[in-house]
Amino acid sequence: MAIAAPAHAHGDANLGDFYQGLLQPLYHLEFLLAALALALFSTHQEPRASLTMCASFAAGVAFGSASSLLGVGGEGSLWGPRLCMLGVGPMVALRLRVPAIVAMALGAVAGIAQGHAATQGELAQIARPVLWTLGLAVGAGLLGAWANAVTDRFRAFWVQVGVRIAGSWIAALGLLASVLALRR
Repeated sequence: MAIAAPAHAHGDANLGDFYQGLLQPLYHLEFLLAALALALFSTHQEPRASLTMCASFAAGVAFGSASSLLGVGGEGSLWGPRLCMLGVGPMVALRLRVPAIVAMALGAVAGIAQGHAATQGELAQIARPVLWTLGLAVGAGLLGAWANAVTDRFRAFWVQVGVRIAGSWIAALGLLASVLALRR
């Protein structure tokens, strides 16, 4: 016990780079909550805008991940998920609707920030960057598709209220994560 190896937040589960990228948000709650906020926000939009927002988010994640792998950006990119939680969480709680082009732009910008931040902390473990990036983008797209499928299937009032409550809690957790990050 006196000569212990260093502890890591999570290790490599030896699933391969595609699956490591796909499961990456499950390892980092901050990233999962930011992506979930955007997915829930997409459910409040018109059906066509919702799908383009999810697709632009997945494309943005791929672009952000690739930029991180190429060495663009730095530690400041870790604020992307926090800012997404702080900005998009209240929009989910207020059930805002935006024009389709704004939804698509928001999805792309949030995806770039999310993909960059998600990859930045994993650079040492990524052996095949293309598979990692594809897995991360597919995971982001699946999360958006799942959120839309659930809210389309369950149209009851209480489900819509639950989505709005989730948005407010994501915003509150984003605020807590931001304060803790500033405190360091």
